[in-house]
Amino acid sequence: MQLLLTRIKLNRLRLVCRYSTPSLNDTYEAISVHNPRLNALPHIHPLDPTQEVNGPLSGWSFAVKSNIASPLPTTCASSMLSSYTSPFSATAVTKLEHAGARMIGTSNMDEFGMGSLNQSSVHGPAHNLHPENGNVLHSPGGSSGGSAAAVAARMCRVALGSDTGGSVRLPASWCGVVGFKPSYGRVSRYGLVSYASSLDSVGILARSTRDIRHTFNIISAPDPHDMTCMSKSLRSRIDTLCASREWISHNTIASEPLKGVRIGVPSEFWVDELSPSAIDAWKRGAAKLESLGCDVIPVSLPHTPHTLPAYYTLALAEASSNLARFDGIRFGTRHPPTQSTRASLKYAQTRTMGFGDEVKRRILLGTFVMSARAYENYYLPSQRIRRLVQREFNRIFAMPNALCTTNTKTDARNVDKVDAILFPTATDTAPVQGSNNGLSAYVNDVMTVSANMAGIPAISVPFGLCEGMPLGLQIAAQYGDDDLVLRIARHLESQPA
Repeated sequence: MQLLLTRIKLNRLRLVCRYSTPSLNDTYEAISVHNPRLNALPHIHPLDPTQEVNGPLSGWSFAVKSNIASPLPTTCASSMLSSYTSPFSATAVTKLEHAGARMIGTSNMDEFGMGSLNQSSVHGPAHNLHPENGNVLHSPGGSSGGSAAAVAARMCRVALGSDTGGSVRLPASWCGVVGFKPSYGRVSRYGLVSYASSLDSVGILARSTRDIRHTFNIISAPDPHDMTCMSKSLRSRIDTLCASREWISHNTIASEPLKGVRIGVPSEFWVDELSPSAIDAWKRGAAKLESLGCDVIPVSLPHTPHTLPAYYTLALAEASSNLARFDGIRFGTRHPPTQSTRASLKYAQTRTMGFGDEVKRRILLGTFVMSARAYENYYLPSQRIRRLVQREFNRIFAMPNALCTTNTKTDARNVDKVDAILFPTATDTAPVQGSNNGLSAYVNDVMTVSANMAGIPAISVPFGLCEGMPLGLQIAAQYGDDDLVLRIARHLESQPA
């Protein structure tokens, strides 16, 4: 009888969410049905009708990744912060609440954002909704896996995540939702617990590009609390550069809504790990964009193969520094040693007990990278590779990088340059939870880290299924060209895969 009632609830939820915008009551009903199995929301905000705020997002529900400050516990999915509640909310959370959206809970994640499978959480692993009729639990991706799983199961309309090396886009691909990483600095990082400060971005997950755009328009604004957030003058210069591209018109015919847009297909993303299903989706995506009026041409980004090791070198070095504050004195739950009173042992006991294995592994590697000898052998070459990656993107994109020019007009289009690039979000569909460990867990980021290294916008759009599991395609463009990325994604999303 209980199983029958659950199936009736699931069918009702699918019908409601397919033909209408779900109400908050439907959202909480979805949580009661799906969350026990998916473990996507470790902390849930009780429904309070008296808290309703009128605004452009009235009636919307949203979840917040557990490393973003909110009224609920900000645990970062770690026992180090198991009892921590922030005294303030992140700028992105505050803006959504002021716009009328209702926060329904915090989402599960890999501890401190370190992982791509969402299995290193103190709350236990999160699971993928897909395949909906299967008995085997698959990974939702990481580190924002809880956010993606919650959106896919309709437990919220949108969710906030953090993207350091693909932590929003990889879960979006594996869970069959849309995941958007804005340009670095578009959205304030105030209230985000830092993993790698020069790579972190607050991202958005939703079931449609339309919801992504509405949410992005609310939270994308200058913020005096975050010195890395784009200034008003920089945003204005980017808008002028975007508007000066005469070959991209918004007044296109319905059959070719993207006429004039040139899409690049970077050959270096055709890696050995790429599965046949991902390759097939990539080819079908390129063909679909051509049918929408785009010109699709091959491009080359020669330093892409070096991006993944350079990313991990830089990210772990920054993580080692950022996580030094969690010592049981400034931040974190203290675990005093049983006998010795030496201060160093107090720190050691707290960090040994408070951090999980993956976090400790990355702290040790990051500390080694920043040592005197390794700094010159690993850290500095990785910074040089990062600069080369940025220059390669500047070379292939028609719009100039607003950070590298004072021009307010884009030059006439060069025949060798493109407006955006298309490539797979992941090498394959989601693995069974717990089956993908060791070095292969780090390779999952090979398709996503380039956008973070260059600070450019990127979005993952669902594009078909393989044996019941979703696959996503990724679109990226020049720094600040977020609007074009969302526009291409909207048209690609609206076409049958």
